[in-house]
Amino acid sequence: MFKTANRPRDSALGPENIDLGGPALVACIDSFEVLPMRKLCGLMAIVGLTLGFSPSALAAEVTRVASSFDEDDPFDLHFGVGYDFTFKRAAIVREWSDGNTNRIARDLLYQQMRHTVTPSLEIGLYRDLAVYLQLPVVVSDTRSYSFDQDADPCVYGDVSPPDEATCVNKDNSTTLRDGIVPRTGFDATNTDDPYGSFAGEDSQEIFRGPNRYGLDQLWVGLKYAILNQDRLSHMPHWVIGLEGRFAVGKPMQFSRNISDEDPASNHAVGRGFHQLGVWTALSRRYRFLNPFFMAYWHQSLRGNSNTSLFQNYGGDVQNKTDPQSQVGVQFGTEIVPFERKAKSKKFAIELSGRAKLLYGGRGYSEVWELLADSPALVGNYSPGMSAACNRNSVMAYAQANPTDPSYIEGAGAAPGCDRFDGITDIQDYAVFGLRAGLVAHLSKYATLTVGADINTNTRHFVTSASRGVDLDDNGVVDAGSAEVNPVRRDVVDNVGRRYLVDDVINVTPYFKFLLTF
Repeated sequence: MFKTANRPRDSALGPENIDLGGPALVACIDSFEVLPMRKLCGLMAIVGLTLGFSPSALAAEVTRVASSFDEDDPFDLHFGVGYDFTFKRAAIVREWSDGNTNRIARDLLYQQMRHTVTPSLEIGLYRDLAVYLQLPVVVSDTRSYSFDQDADPCVYGDVSPPDEATCVNKDNSTTLRDGIVPRTGFDATNTDDPYGSFAGEDSQEIFRGPNRYGLDQLWVGLKYAILNQDRLSHMPHWVIGLEGRFAVGKPMQFSRNISDEDPASNHAVGRGFHQLGVWTALSRRYRFLNPFFMAYWHQSLRGNSNTSLFQNYGGDVQNKTDPQSQVGVQFGTEIVPFERKAKSKKFAIELSGRAKLLYGGRGYSEVWELLADSPALVGNYSPGMSAACNRNSVMAYAQANPTDPSYIEGAGAAPGCDRFDGITDIQDYAVFGLRAGLVAHLSKYATLTVGADINTNTRHFVTSASRGVDLDDNGVVDAGSAEVNPVRRDVVDNVGRRYLVDDVINVTPYFKFLLTF
């Protein structure tokens, strides 16, 4: 059982009797009766020996720590299994310029559904010191894109005044106009005919990614309770932790050549980077309220250089190489309307809010599969070699042969052209969320948590690679030179062509069953 309630002296002794004129009096929790301390102490000792529980488990779930080598509990082990389902929806909008005015145009709607099962283990190493592990297993992860036709009434047309479009179809989508996706669309779940599923002119869906599953990261951490309200009743619970999230799964990639071969990386969920971080959490029980606060920081680092898509191609001219890092806070309270300490039962309502900032890097954005292996984004990742790729011949071949995934070889542009991997420079953005849940301590051995999390993102660019670096101090980045950022693709990174993500809604119902020994 976790030790959030251990006093340095035997709790069965009760408060010290400072009233020499008579026995100390303590109100009984379950009745209005006032009992002599001697009688109450005897009752607590019997219950404590029979049930083996600490009489005042006060910590919120965020400050729970497995504790070993306590007088009445020499060893603690927590094992849990969690499940969550994530539904994410976002608007993919795009800058569009007529040469004079830069506008934001509707384009696509993004939808993602993910099922994840997470086993967890926490072992008490010493008093208020524990090591923990979590291994999220993605059972299914699917993504799809459809034309934005949510407006009512729908007006189809160009984005130029006065006939601004309020809805998008195959005739005015900027993604189709630039050849990023062929007019027939692409369905990665149909290996027999991936270009035929959305060929109809009235089809609203235009792109469907493959079903992905597997492992991404293994989380390993160490946490220590500096302060413990159950040991010092006038103090809060204060926990600090170190955590590493290590890439263990095969990194995600995407290839449109699925008829001849279906690459395993098309079904992977790994992101190919590690995260190292620190966190701290505080909680303080006041009668039936248990407010808490948590803050964390995770620094992201590129993983295996042979498999990760986060590569440094250009030295000084590629200004972003690592994945985005993040810093965040969570704050809220547990409301405890029911508690029976003698039976180790408690029912709590958790309400919390959170905010997170992702900054300073690249990533798998909401459009990464859409852009990956697109003939419109061919280029050369070697600095100074952009001219070696004849993009015009590749685009001409792809337009004439939209269902041929071998567009580089067909255009005779190999080896000067590289396929785009989908990883882009992402503008810093914030995430704001709310969470509501129920925490039921069913016994001293079992806890069940159920709830839901909802969050949204601030609008941000997801294709924003810089042009490069002026190395010769002539005031410009010389086209075709080693000054050009090798990950930049003008068709999506130029001002007037950049993609943005907006109107994000991310809903995640979850539950977790925890056994404590």
